[in-house]
Amino acid sequence: MTIRHRRWRLFLAAGVVVIGSCLPALAGGATVDELLRFGTEMARGGNWREAKFRWEQALRQDPADPRLLNNLAIAEEALGAPDRAGELYKRALAAGTRDSRIHDNAMRSSLFWGRSSDAEGPAVPPAEASVEWRKKRGRDVVEVAVSLPLPPRLKLDGVKTVLVASFLGNDSDLVDVNREVVRFLRNEFRKHTAFTIQNITPPPAVPEQTLEDMAKNAEFFQWLGHEHGSDVIVTGAVRFTKRDASGFEDVDIVSESTGQKVRQTRFVEQEEFTFELDALYFRGADGSLLFRDRLRRQAIFRGKANDPISAFYELGNSIASDVLSVVASRTRTDQRLLFKG
Repeated sequence: MTIRHRRWRLFLAAGVVVIGSCLPALAGGATVDELLRFGTEMARGGNWREAKFRWEQALRQDPADPRLLNNLAIAEEALGAPDRAGELYKRALAAGTRDSRIHDNAMRSSLFWGRSSDAEGPAVPPAEASVEWRKKRGRDVVEVAVSLPLPPRLKLDGVKTVLVASFLGNDSDLVDVNREVVRFLRNEFRKHTAFTIQNITPPPAVPEQTLEDMAKNAEFFQWLGHEHGSDVIVTGAVRFTKRDASGFEDVDIVSESTGQKVRQTRFVEQEEFTFELDALYFRGADGSLLFRDRLRRQAIFRGKANDPISAFYELGNSIASDVLSVVASRTRTDQRLLFKG
């Protein structure tokens, strides 16, 4: 036998050993614990569909196993089905009422999905509870960070075109706030959604009225929607301001003569910029108000010659995820405990 043939036989033998080591978890005769462990390894690698398939195989052997029900609930969360996850958590708790770890998972899930539409994001248990949670998790579970898909805060079934109209802005010698906010929103929607963002220049003007009156002005926004063929119209008010925030502050410096740290008070020049956005979303077909969102950000910049355009976009970028959450799906991460057998 040639060296080449011997190497080929060794390669095939090694392949059989590797494949054979996976068979207990993949074969139809695998035990519940084998399927549980294999599914957990898949989940830790982000393959939640494979993990769900394996745990469902195991559940057919033991329909009341609280470990499997717990893990399947987490898989449903990761795959964007919180309602099914909630039912599985209920079954897991009924089957394993003494296991506080399942209860903690169910509590975190309820808090997360119960607050997922809030602008401030999902609530989480206090730090003390998280520390206690980790202490009691045990060796039969593993903590995983789960990326949970959240739907848009606004239902946009059938929407294809979005028009960002003019915004009412404060008189400012810093920037043209209306022009910049329209440019900013159009760019964000264009980059992160599949909608057609209408590039109408100049952006259509809106009535000079209070936001409360504008929100009720269905006739105007119905006309605007028909005029431009817009499914959704975004407008509102924006305010961008700057103030002198200079003042005295305590700083720690190291003395050049003694090398000791000394606290001194010194005068520091700085500026505070504030960005406020009140966005209204209208349905183009009938002009009805779909959604209203208020966002506000502040930042302090050192010095007295800061570029207002840079400050505007820095603050704008800090609210971008909140703006996009209205019209685009996104993910948030939360912790769960998976049983590994």
